[in-house]
Amino acid sequence: MEDVKQNTLKEEKIRNFLKKKCDFEWHLSIHEEIESTNDYLIEFSNPNEYSLCLAESQTKGRGRNLKEWQSPKYENIYMSLGFSTKHELRNFSSFSLVSALAVHNVLSKKSIFTEIKWPNDIYMNDKKIGGVLIETLTRDKENLVIVGIGLNVFMENNSKIDQDWTSLKLEIENIIIDRNEIISEIANEVLLLKKKFEQTGFDYFVNDYNKLNFLKDKKVSLLNLANEKGTALDINSDGSLNVRIDNQIKKVSSGEISININ
Repeated sequence: MEDVKQNTLKEEKIRNFLKKKCDFEWHLSIHEEIESTNDYLIEFSNPNEYSLCLAESQTKGRGRNLKEWQSPKYENIYMSLGFSTKHELRNFSSFSLVSALAVHNVLSKKSIFTEIKWPNDIYMNDKKIGGVLIETLTRDKENLVIVGIGLNVFMENNSKIDQDWTSLKLEIENIIIDRNEIISEIANEVLLLKKKFEQTGFDYFVNDYNKLNFLKDKKVSLLNLANEKGTALDINSDGSLNVRIDNQIKKVSSGEISININ
């Protein structure tokens, strides 16, 4: 494989990939280093355009529950998309699941199989390889959605991550991959699925998601509910997860709990 630093982010290449599938103009910003791509779009995204913020590294990258997202330079994908919607922002509570499905779809087309650990972590061979963080806000009476996506591509060592993790390079021998292409295809796919989501909600995607449900039939602990233990089941059409606890089915939402696999 070519040296990672030869595979740097290039605006012209990314725009070319985007233009193949999109009939609108993107506002694209690429940074050598930034605190957080999500934070950048929260501050600067324009409701009248689609925004895409990319970084070679982040100094304050974060995942769900404010956990630090390790972001070494040149090794992975750190991207955020920003767009406006006419829908109420509470209706986008399950869009993180759809965004995770978009990442899966892009990798699947390259014969790379992943699963999704509810609600929005990307898993490959039982290890975390990526994740999604959705944030919403209202500015000048416009509803904005920010979709942050991290994907481990070339990273081979990182002692600061406190869970089992992997990367495309670790899983696929002699992989040749262009981050510019993957970023563009993920952006295109997220917006394609967004249009369907705004028409149908998560109900349209629930069957596809359940086929990739990494938690299905696994023993789990619900960390925000006095560490109750149970068995994860299917995802519902509203994006919630069914968990069997003491022979009863509890319906839990991603905003209420975190899950550990026992």
